[in-house]
Amino acid sequence: MRNHRGQALIEFLLLMPVIFIIIMAMFDFGNILYHRYKLENELDYVVNLYLDDEEEELNQYLKDNQFVMDVSQDDKMKTIYLKTNVTIFTPVLSQILGSPYRVDTSKTIYEG
Repeated sequence: MRNHRGQALIEFLLLMPVIFIIIMAMFDFGNILYHRYKLENELDYVVNLYLDDEEEELNQYLKDNQFVMDVSQDDKMKTIYLKTNVTIFTPVLSQILGSPYRVDTSKTIYEG
């Protein structure tokens, strides 16, 4: 009978990069979800600043948090888009999703 003591070590070393990439991808997806949640919460504050015509404070807030805001209008409905970038660190995932990954959210308001 042959000695197979080193076989488990070799199998572990072959699977270790795959396991490492999966763990990194989980952290990246968690980071994307965190930024999406944060952006949705920040959108309420941005909309309030926009509706109160506090342009200087709004621009400073967007600059400090590295957000991008776009506004589109359709009749009396305005849609406010808030966007930010998230850096993806997982090598394979960054090529699939693109790095930086753009997270965005929007809110439609009625201005009558």
